[in-house]
Amino acid sequence: MLKKNKDLNFDLKQLHTFIEVLHENSFTRASSKLKLGQATISHHISQLEKALGVKLVNRTARDVSATEEGRIFLAFCEKMFKNIEALASDFDKGALVGLTRIAASTIPAAYILPKILAAVKQQFPTITYRLDVADSREAVEMVKEGRADVGVVGKEYKHASLVYRPVCSDDIVLVGTKEFPGRIAVEDIIRLPFIVREPGSGTRKCAEEALARHGITTSHLQIVLECSSTEGIKESVAAGLGASFISKMAISHETKQKNMKIIEVDRLKISRSFYFVYSSTKNMMKSSAVLLESLLEFGKTKGRAEG
Repeated sequence: MLKKNKDLNFDLKQLHTFIEVLHENSFTRASSKLKLGQATISHHISQLEKALGVKLVNRTARDVSATEEGRIFLAFCEKMFKNIEALASDFDKGALVGLTRIAASTIPAAYILPKILAAVKQQFPTITYRLDVADSREAVEMVKEGRADVGVVGKEYKHASLVYRPVCSDDIVLVGTKEFPGRIAVEDIIRLPFIVREPGSGTRKCAEEALARHGITTSHLQIVLECSSTEGIKESVAAGLGASFISKMAISHETKQKNMKIIEVDRLKISRSFYFVYSSTKNMMKSSAVLLESLLEFGKTKGRAEG
């Protein structure tokens, strides 16, 4: 009989071995299933019997069966492993409860994240996201300072504490109204009235880097307006104020409606990646990992469609 004050000293591996021995009714089959030597199997059972002070199994030349105490202990072990599985499930559910703060630049915030967040929410109803919209540089700063858990941005701003994962690609195109020519030489860009994004914008930074390779700087452009939003850029272009570089994602509706058109620029192609950014000094939350996985799948699907 087990004494109440007996020191019980056994581990989960021993319990798992005991369960398999009785489920298989064989030390040999349990050894093969668990990929453990028969000596190890026998040692686990012996240690359990020693710790409990009772005999757990009857061993014969043909098979193994549970003693009365063994049947009681088997029910205890099976219940405990079910409780462990339930605990792991509760941890997973708990990891998907609460608020996850996302800092995103304007293009992913408007044209990528809404559908993805809707799909994630449908699959994981307990997740709640907060989306703060800023330019790429400010969004990165929010992640770095801990004001956001993750970011989705159009430009890398390197920092030792940050990790960037490319999730999808985008083209930046020059757009104007139908009055603008359909194709120009890259040198002719400086003759156009130009609308630009604010300095922290990923779109602006990518366009400036591409133009710089042709010897054109911002000071060469005839800037008529600086605007901090994509929608403001589109409205200004549609009103005839000037031409502008903008994400191709952002103007699919306008080009279909022919409110504006893409101006082809010889020898100038601007492509960029969008990045999922997070802190390397913190463990990524399950809700953030789910978002990253969804963004990566979006990027693969978009790549296949464009290919």
